[in-house]
Amino acid sequence: MPGSISKTSSLERIEPLETAASTDVEKADYSSKIAVTHEVNEIDKTPDKAENVLSSRRAFLSWLLLCYSTGPTSSMVFVYIPAVLQSLANILGHQPGSKKKCATRGKIQCVVKFGAGDIDYNSFVLYLNAVSRAVEGILTIFVSGIADYSHYRKSFMLVAIIAFGALALPFAALRQKTYGMLTAASVLYCIMSSINGTYAVMESSYIPLFMRASGFYRPRPKIQNGRIVQGEDDTKSDDDDVKDKPEDITSKKLSLKTGVRVSVLGLVVSNIGALTALLIGLIITNVQGAAAGNGFHSFLIAITIAGCLTIVFGSIGGFVIPRVPGMKSDGSNLFLLSLRRFVALIRSIRHYPEAFKFCVGWILWNTGYGAHNRILGLLFRETLGLGISDGEYTTWTFTAILFACVGSLSWMFLFPKVPCKVKMWAYIFLSVNIICAVWGAFGIPSHVTIGYKHRVEFWIEQLLFMATSSALRSLNRVVYGSMLPRGREAQFYGLELTLDLATGWISPLVQGAIQDRTHNLRWPMIPNAMLMVIALGFYMWVDIEKGMADALKPEPARKAKAGKRGDGTG
Repeated sequence: MPGSISKTSSLERIEPLETAASTDVEKADYSSKIAVTHEVNEIDKTPDKAENVLSSRRAFLSWLLLCYSTGPTSSMVFVYIPAVLQSLANILGHQPGSKKKCATRGKIQCVVKFGAGDIDYNSFVLYLNAVSRAVEGILTIFVSGIADYSHYRKSFMLVAIIAFGALALPFAALRQKTYGMLTAASVLYCIMSSINGTYAVMESSYIPLFMRASGFYRPRPKIQNGRIVQGEDDTKSDDDDVKDKPEDITSKKLSLKTGVRVSVLGLVVSNIGALTALLIGLIITNVQGAAAGNGFHSFLIAITIAGCLTIVFGSIGGFVIPRVPGMKSDGSNLFLLSLRRFVALIRSIRHYPEAFKFCVGWILWNTGYGAHNRILGLLFRETLGLGISDGEYTTWTFTAILFACVGSLSWMFLFPKVPCKVKMWAYIFLSVNIICAVWGAFGIPSHVTIGYKHRVEFWIEQLLFMATSSALRSLNRVVYGSMLPRGREAQFYGLELTLDLATGWISPLVQGAIQDRTHNLRWPMIPNAMLMVIALGFYMWVDIEKGMADALKPEPARKAKAGKRGDGTG
């Protein structure tokens, strides 16, 4: 039974060998049996231990506490810090071709010093995001490559969370309106954004572990003719017409329901942490007032408080959550180990094609989703007025998290009750996202009166976009987790961020270039919509059932290696 620890010896775990040449089996070398048995146990025992460790209520609650701890600072990185950078760039910038001060409301044409030249003040924020996303991907290659070994998973997650909160502490002191303060805030923002991916991978990698701890279907490998083969509950033949047993189907449904619950609750608790910090920011901003030019000072205080919350709750959760046993390292250099695993991961595409197709679709959507949110946040403050709209901005961002929680929780309750396939849910959520992105492009012509040019449009978009996006993110994490091979959860979840090197940094770079040319934040919404449309194509292409079945099969490389050792030739 998954999650249980067998008290029998390793030899007692060997299944009876079914072969016509029984005399040959009896003459098999005893040490060969030991070698093959060891290989079976190494493939299977580490996940069993992990599932046993995470089967307790305490483990799940401590993981939720860690999710909560990252919410406050994460919300600051996505909401308040870009607003601070936008305000500072606007204050220090000037109108193109003159030394006049920049406007603070409406269609703003403003450039700020960047390197040897000047760029649009909104492009300044977008370019910083491009840099941080590229560094985030490189860092994730290293961390995700070694997190599945030994006890590194918990250690890396805890260090990343503490560092994430600590980097938010200096913001309260960045109150001067100088280029030095703008540079300091920019550097902190890039580092925090880069670390964001590290802890996100570690947190997400626990989802399939919790799914398996609750009874995720995974047959134990058998030994036949001195070689490792599939368990008898796995695919019995290569005939595609062979159907799953009723108990197998029930197990898969149970796994998805458990994954939905874990994924949704993790996001909701993280959102509650974000709400805590945003509520503090809302109170500070409305108490102090938000005059043009100095309203962002309230954001600086809220960012520092959020960092304190992350450190305190992250430390508590990190102390309580149990260490998850991982695979044993061969003692090689950690950098070489992560690089080697990344190369092996890319080669695994042919073994887990559906997981990779789904991952690409998820990446494309996530890139468009994140870019749309960044653009809309900047556009909200620009349209309603920098500084003078900060009070409403704090309320708008606060309710965005509320709508996200409602979207995730609603889907969690509807999923087991509504007879709708999981892919259909994805189509619905993604279609709403595409409409919200396209709507902004309608407002590109100055004579058109729609396209996020009125306050009410921002509020309606927020309700629709955040509710469906949060539900889709929950869906992505649980479906992807159900298609991952055992013992490589962190590595495969790291793939989602690692492959962002191909799109994650390019998107804000392209948006920054478009914004620098047009000085119109609605133009960059076009590539966002295109990314989401392409993502929809990948979601339609992937076969989720096949992906779940592929995850149950050991890779041919492992089977060949075990078989070679079993024949005494290794």
